[in-house]
Amino acid sequence: MTVGPQTSIKDAIKNFETKWNCVASEESKVLLYGQLPPVVKMDNTLGTLKACKHLSLSSNCIEKIAGLKGLEQLEVLSLGRNQIKKLEGLDDVASTLKELWISYNLLDKLNGIEKLTNLTVVYMSNNLIAKWTEFDKFKELPNIEELLFVGNPLWEVHTKSDDYRINVAGRIPWLKKLDGVPVDDDEREGGKALGL
Repeated sequence: MTVGPQTSIKDAIKNFETKWNCVASEESKVLLYGQLPPVVKMDNTLGTLKACKHLSLSSNCIEKIAGLKGLEQLEVLSLGRNQIKKLEGLDDVASTLKELWISYNLLDKLNGIEKLTNLTVVYMSNNLIAKWTEFDKFKELPNIEELLFVGNPLWEVHTKSDDYRINVAGRIPWLKKLDGVPVDDDEREGGKALGL
């Protein structure tokens, strides 16, 4: 647990309103990233952001996803560069969330991602995903088009043996872009041949 000075969600929202001279509850894009001192805990104060479609809490010290009830329009959630270990606390936004940006965290499992069936974009580079059994949970996301996965242990191992992109294409044949590069027909055919 992080000890020391921290910024509450309430104070982060006040900082945002002061910086942008706005009312946060009326804004579609709310930027609470990089607070000094950092935000450590997400709480129910986030639920006041009724108009929010894009919420950024990147570059803080958040350990747990929470407090999203009431964000009924949320489409993009940016939580990169935090200390998040689990994909919990997303149930309240599962029906609207289209993009999850969660790179540079401490995720080693993808439990819970299967509930986010409307996701089209997942940025989760530089986490701790090491097994195909975890990666296979992406198969539950029928709308996923773009995935950023570089820097995970699974990526590290398989990019050395050149079978990474084919393995991904075999597992998620409807994926359009992987790690910033379009998935091509040869990769899809190669993946299909693997029978995954």
